[in-house]
Amino acid sequence: MSNIDWSQLITKALKIEAEAAQVLAAVVAEIDKRRAIADKAIAPLQDAVDVDDATPAEVALLKSWKKHRVALSRLPEQPGYPTTIDWPAVPA
Repeated sequence: MSNIDWSQLITKALKIEAEAAQVLAAVVAEIDKRRAIADKAIAPLQDAVDVDDATPAEVALLKSWKKHRVALSRLPEQPGYPTTIDWPAVPA
């Protein structure tokens, strides 16, 4: 008679759950990376606006970057998240 440690049994459901957690973690990391890029782009543009030294092009670019950052924050609301993501375009 063998003793089976059933707590060590990996079921199909556990594998699916682990894979889903891995996908979610990768997506969250990518969102964080893209958010950091947006934050870095926004900071000097916002400074220029704050000191009344921004050109019209800089004001427009700031708005574009802020819209991008909002879109990133709304990704979890997309249908199919986190396996299917419609990533927002990076401002030019």
